[in-house]
Amino acid sequence: MMNRGETQLIERLVTAALERRGVAPAPAAGLSLAEAEAIAARAQAASVAMGVPVVISVADATGDQILFHRMEGSLPASAALAPGKAWTAAAFRMGTDELGRLAQPGGMLFGVESTHDGRVVAFGGGLPVRRGGTVVGAVGISGGTVDEDMAIARQALNGISNE
Repeated sequence: MMNRGETQLIERLVTAALERRGVAPAPAAGLSLAEAEAIAARAQAASVAMGVPVVISVADATGDQILFHRMEGSLPASAALAPGKAWTAAAFRMGTDELGRLAQPGGMLFGVESTHDGRVVAFGGGLPVRRGGTVVGAVGISGGTVDEDMAIARQALNGISNE
């Protein structure tokens, strides 16, 4: 378990890394419910096409959940993982797959998954939603393999300016 000082150091390192990448801080306004519903509809369509029932969570720029959708037949554990992935992608301003790579032993963020009361999910399935380079929300997908969850998350963001 990391102490408060270590957690603050990690947050400062992440903020500095994001600033170097030109990622702007989150604006006050996030995604609308209609946008969240459209993201979820695209995720469900991709999930059905792949034959993988999932849980879909869409969060605003702060990681607060806007929408939760659990498909019939999805894994019970996915009900907690999908919102965790959405929160993580919003809070860290990066995909959970990327965060997972940075959290490997020897990586810049090794141990980050033990911060924030265990809320951090450090494997694929969560992606931030960006407009004009600014994070305005995030999607979390859980129920398939990491590759399936990532593919569904990417499909969910089709049609949204994610630059």
